[in-house]
Amino acid sequence: MIKTAAIIERMIRELNMDQSIAPPPAGFFTVDQIRTELNMAHTRNASTRAYDLFRRGLLTRMAHQFKAKTGQCHKAYVYKPLSPYTSIKQASDSLFEHQADKVPKGWVRIKDYAFTVTVSDVSVRSRVAIAGLKPKYWKTPRGIIGLHLNAFYKKSDLDRLMRKR
Repeated sequence: MIKTAAIIERMIRELNMDQSIAPPPAGFFTVDQIRTELNMAHTRNASTRAYDLFRRGLLTRMAHQFKAKTGQCHKAYVYKPLSPYTSIKQASDSLFEHQADKVPKGWVRIKDYAFTVTVSDVSVRSRVAIAGLKPKYWKTPRGIIGLHLNAFYKKSDLDRLMRKR
């Protein structure tokens, strides 16, 4: 009886001594580290956000086995930002820029063009409508609300229209 109690005590001591969680590989972050980096309240939110960034091609993920405080082994995902990003926060902040279409040089939005020539955008829009210019649409970021299709016109065509005034 005493021998069995000593064995059980020793096993419990060994389990409690080996409470260290195996660190993730170099450059990879656990979901809890991502939660603190992104200032999120709950780990489940950070897990969802990390998976979303992985799906969109900004992070890479890998299954990682660690030992919990109870002594049981668990698997969880760890994430690493893909280049050119160096941190999870940087990848998260530049999500819209990463997914946005690259607008070719020489194409402008009416609002931006009107601002540069100091004319109201309404007058530019009316001249565009009269001339029958057709826009090209590219998906670009618009504030904090995400990506939207925006109409772009050739700057040379708009210059030609504005010279006629």
